[in-house]
Amino acid sequence: MFRTAVQLGIAISLVIGSGNGLAADKKKDERYSPQIAEFVKNFTPGGALPDGSDSPTPEESLRLFAVSAGIKVDAPLHEPEVAQPLNMYFDERGRIWVVQYLQYPYPAGLKVVKYDKYLRAVFDKVPPPPPHHTRGKDKVTIHEDTDGDGEFDKHKTFVDGLNMARSVITGRGGVWVLMPPYLLFYPDRNRDDVPDGDPVVHLEGFGLEDTHSGANSLRWGPDGWIYGAHGSTCTADVKGVKFLGQAIWRYHPETQRFEVFAEGGGNTYSLDFDKHGRVFSGSNYGKTRGLHYPQGGAFIKGWGKHGPLMNPYSFGWFEHMKHKGYSPRFAQTMIVYEGGAIPQLEGQIVAGMALTSRVQASQLSRDTSSFQTEDTDVLINSTNRWFRPVDTKAGPDGAIYIADWCDSRLSHLDPRDTWSKTTGRIYRIRADEHKTQKPFDYGNATSDQLLKALRHSNKWHRQTALRVLHDRRDRSLLPRLNRLVAEEKGQLALEAFWAVNACGGFTEEFANSCLTHENPMIRFWTTRLIGDDNAASDKLKNCVLALAKREKVNEVRVQIASTAKRLPANSSLPIVRELITAEKDADDIHIPLLVWWALENKAASHRGEIERMLEDSTLWETPIGSRFIVSRLGQRYTTERSDENLRSVAKLLELAPSEQALTKLIEGMDKGLQGDPVKSVPKEMQQQVARLWKEREHDASLISVAARLKHGPALKEALVRVANREGSSSAQSALIQLVADQRDKSTIPTFMNLLGQEKNGKRQVELIQALSRFHTTRIADLLIKRLPQWSSSTRVAAINALASRLEWSQLLLDAVDLDHVRTEWISIGNLLAIQEYGCDHCNGIIAKHWGRLRHSSEEKQKEIARVKRLLAKGRGDVKKGEELFKVVCATCHRLGKTGKNIGPNLTGYERDNLGFIIPAIVDPSLAIREEYTTFNLLTKDGQSLTGFLSRNDPQSITFMDLTGSKQVIARRNIVDLAASQTSLMPEGLTTALTDEQLRDLLSYFITHPAKRR
Repeated sequence: MFRTAVQLGIAISLVIGSGNGLAADKKKDERYSPQIAEFVKNFTPGGALPDGSDSPTPEESLRLFAVSAGIKVDAPLHEPEVAQPLNMYFDERGRIWVVQYLQYPYPAGLKVVKYDKYLRAVFDKVPPPPPHHTRGKDKVTIHEDTDGDGEFDKHKTFVDGLNMARSVITGRGGVWVLMPPYLLFYPDRNRDDVPDGDPVVHLEGFGLEDTHSGANSLRWGPDGWIYGAHGSTCTADVKGVKFLGQAIWRYHPETQRFEVFAEGGGNTYSLDFDKHGRVFSGSNYGKTRGLHYPQGGAFIKGWGKHGPLMNPYSFGWFEHMKHKGYSPRFAQTMIVYEGGAIPQLEGQIVAGMALTSRVQASQLSRDTSSFQTEDTDVLINSTNRWFRPVDTKAGPDGAIYIADWCDSRLSHLDPRDTWSKTTGRIYRIRADEHKTQKPFDYGNATSDQLLKALRHSNKWHRQTALRVLHDRRDRSLLPRLNRLVAEEKGQLALEAFWAVNACGGFTEEFANSCLTHENPMIRFWTTRLIGDDNAASDKLKNCVLALAKREKVNEVRVQIASTAKRLPANSSLPIVRELITAEKDADDIHIPLLVWWALENKAASHRGEIERMLEDSTLWETPIGSRFIVSRLGQRYTTERSDENLRSVAKLLELAPSEQALTKLIEGMDKGLQGDPVKSVPKEMQQQVARLWKEREHDASLISVAARLKHGPALKEALVRVANREGSSSAQSALIQLVADQRDKSTIPTFMNLLGQEKNGKRQVELIQALSRFHTTRIADLLIKRLPQWSSSTRVAAINALASRLEWSQLLLDAVDLDHVRTEWISIGNLLAIQEYGCDHCNGIIAKHWGRLRHSSEEKQKEIARVKRLLAKGRGDVKKGEELFKVVCATCHRLGKTGKNIGPNLTGYERDNLGFIIPAIVDPSLAIREEYTTFNLLTKDGQSLTGFLSRNDPQSITFMDLTGSKQVIARRNIVDLAASQTSLMPEGLTTALTDEQLRDLLSYFITHPAKRR
């Protein structure tokens, strides 16, 4: 029905807020994209909120909650003390700090000068840090329960006038505020809640391109580093570390080291550590409750708008945790509850879902070395559209606190300043028998009191005591802590281990003893801390190597692999060798790729050592070596095509101990050689290719490798096989791609002849794609002539090809004008692509046969108002609406069990929120959700393609057109690649239907029961 009209990102977790106020005049406002600017120009301020309703009071909201058995929910904090609460933090006194995100969506004092090719805002300047900044509306407030009755009765502002502040924590003698582009430290040594002076800039370079995403969620790790999340779309360049989009990052305040801990994973928001120090976060990606991050992990991303992984030679990625249960996405804020006060939730994930006004509990269970989730209790479910949980924290009382944005508005597609700026709630989920917390202060606690807190049943107290120990760095506690580590076996041993590190006692001797500790998580964390220095003594190196040989717990082996990547080659490669031989790890979710990434880290710098290691033939045949290493090594050395790398892969061809190993290596080489041609082939590689050509069967992979490495007979044989249709279906596909990649015009007659004879639809599409590489009108004439004879899928591919070149588009539209081609065969997407050429002849024919494809903002606003009035007249026929949905919408969208997944799945959307849904249908280009952003690609020979990026590699991109067909395009052949600001969903849906049909369709869509709540 519509390509969603909201770039939902992490929903309101990072989206919502009030900007500077919108321009009331009719001039174009350059803060906005072209579509939004036109919308603003025609908007008259002063209208009602999107759904025309007022906020329920806190008491009314509580009555609208359906609450799980065994828990109670209250609202200990709400407006006017808090508004637009985005982030919460409990300090060492049990007080709650709240970031009130009032400046959204536009930073004060900045102006958008343009939107880049990925539709990211580019501002006119980098805002200076406080106190020299332009003051904004954000503030950080402190709320205290002074008498322990459970009510926050004392309120103060720590700092105001902030500009896009996202998160706050305390520690190390002050307060840390994340306000992109900066991580600021406000010193407050006397702890009087008044900054001692101007803030110190510790980090800078977090992007502001999209203020609903970017850096967020500060947390102290058990290792004493500050951790944070980073959402999609925004860039970052922090201390020379550049990354785009999703990541978990960390910063060490004392050493001032910054690094990306793990990357990828949807629009990452929230961050939590479980009792063992594992890292989890929420995400807006698919049907998941979030991610569990191993150090150095790389997770799936949106490869187009969010860019490739930081390492272009990753050659693989991790998925989110598997999940069973409630499927709508946006479990964007989550914690692992280990508060000890709500027994039925202990150890479970508790996730806030802003999109569906829900708080959900999910059980964690093992999935090899990681976890999977399955939903249990719905803790809160509300029909109140104003309930928007955006942050979740466990408090010192063991209760779960939920920051509620409290706004009926969810999307940020609509630039009008209609946000509810004065509402905000902090709800508390607690057990029936809830014990309030009397006032306390770990900041003034004695050492004995801090050590006692390490035994507390509530994880918050243990984490806070550990953080204070990091602040104090008291070495006098080391003898007692060392005894606890040595004598204890369970959680207390781990807490004491972290405390030893906090007090400066992580020595080589201590680490060596801990590598044999009975508690596997102590072995895990010892290995982790050894790797943090990116170096190890010979003694520690040998100890970690010995651990790699004997360790039986797969989660510890995960960290061994992560640490191996961080160590120098002489320490790393022996460990990697041991991990490759571990047969039991081949089916683990994380270990094989972590082992590959550790090896790849040394592939270019220490290729000689890797070659010598692989002289041991047994490594080629192990499950990890065979399935994960050999092929990727071939791909690695042929992707980065230096003579040294090609000589290395030639050496590997010589070392391969079996036909199976050779096959794996050649398959990897074939992947690496896609895209840009090889400029030179060293003698060693020429010799190996000639030998293989002589000794091995000429399968598709060998033909492709040999041809791309300039072995003369290979391309000739490929063309013969294509012409004779030799080999399996997959082999034919590979050879067609190979021959087409050469762009040799002499192959055109062969491809045209084959297309004329081919009956298989899949092969027809492949041949059309091959012919589309060549710029001659002979091909266009053939495609137009054949259109009536082909199936719909082949016809779509042919019209996509015809629309990809101006001359071909002219011929296609001339055929329409002569009534040789039917207008309904050509999609709106094709027509929009043709209009981009700016050809008067083409535009005249489009206007004649299709009319206007796009309407003015004023017309759209009138249509939105008309549709609302129409629906107000009464409900339509839902059954008729269902049949209309199948015809009009289900070809792209899924609702319940009906439809396809080409566009967004509509099941979980707020379909009854007319202020959100109707503008989305009438004006689908107002904003386009990130993963459905299409890209326009222009090649050097004038071909213009529209589609999605399915891979983003160093030498090439894999481009998927709107039929789902993929082709690899060398970067050297690309002139421009940019995100489209135009939705592929056509405008005019509401005007194309009669009033009765429209009411029927929307009545079905709005009232469909599938998983709205």
